[in-house]
Amino acid sequence: MWSYITSQILIVIAYIILGIGMSKKKYSQIMTTTIIYSSLMIIQFALLGAIMGLISNSINLIRNIIFKYNDSHGKKLSKIIIAFFYFITILLFIIFYNNPIDIFPCILALLGTYAYSHNDNTKLVRICTFICSLCYIAYAIYFKSYLNIICESYLIIQTIRGYLKYDKQS
Repeated sequence: MWSYITSQILIVIAYIILGIGMSKKKYSQIMTTTIIYSSLMIIQFALLGAIMGLISNSINLIRNIIFKYNDSHGKKLSKIIIAFFYFITILLFIIFYNNPIDIFPCILALLGTYAYSHNDNTKLVRICTFICSLCYIAYAIYFKSYLNIICESYLIIQTIRGYLKYDKQS
């Protein structure tokens, strides 16, 4: 019971942070919040026993740290690094596949790799975040993580807000 309650508290904190990030203008600000978000979600999925959520967020965390490092040092991402994250996501999905709901974390990790690999394209990041939010809602329904559904709805609103404020014209 305590692990479920703790997981729900972590969800709220993670989504507040990510929602703030999605309403920011700069790619680097968005990346910082996604790193914090992924860190909290790893703990949350571990508490719920959601293995694919745990795996995909671990990949996302490592990926986002590398992508943010490259961005902050003015380095372009190599196609090998991007391909590695696609490969490892698919490989781990195949290895740990348990049931059809496991496809959602895989889609999320693949979309995140695609979106975040386009440095400074906040429009693409927000569009992919919107799609990912829909997948996370389906995943949350399966695990009865109802607070996650509310938080994803909040994230959708914040993502749309950021899109309308900064990306609509581009």
